[in-house]
Amino acid sequence: MRLSPLDPIAYHMQVGTAFAHLLAGRYQEASSWADEPYRLEPDYLPAAGVAAAARALAGHLDEAREAMKHLRRLDPALRISNLTDRHPIRRPEHLARFVEGLRKVGLPE
Repeated sequence: MRLSPLDPIAYHMQVGTAFAHLLAGRYQEASSWADEPYRLEPDYLPAAGVAAAARALAGHLDEAREAMKHLRRLDPALRISNLTDRHPIRRPEHLARFVEGLRKVGLPE
C-alpha cells in the first residue's frame, strides 16, 4: 500500500491499518503500523491506544507501558468499562483482543 507522503492526515489510515492488524491477531504488524502515527500525532487518542495495545500483545512491554502512560495522560477517565464509548468495536472477539492488550499494560477496570 502506498500513501501520499504529503497527506497531512495519513496517520488516520495508518491507525486504521494498525487496528486491522491488531483485530486480526497480527500483533507485530499492528505494532509496526502504530509506530508512525503515534510518533507523528501522539495526542491522537486512537494512535496512543492502538500503540499501547499492539505493543503489549507483540511483547514490547516497556514501549507499551510508555504508550499507556501517555494514553492515561490524554484521557485519565479511560477505563476498560468505558472503552466502547471511545472505540466502537462491535465484534466481541475484537474487543476482547483490544482489551487484552490494554489490560496487560495496566488500563484500570
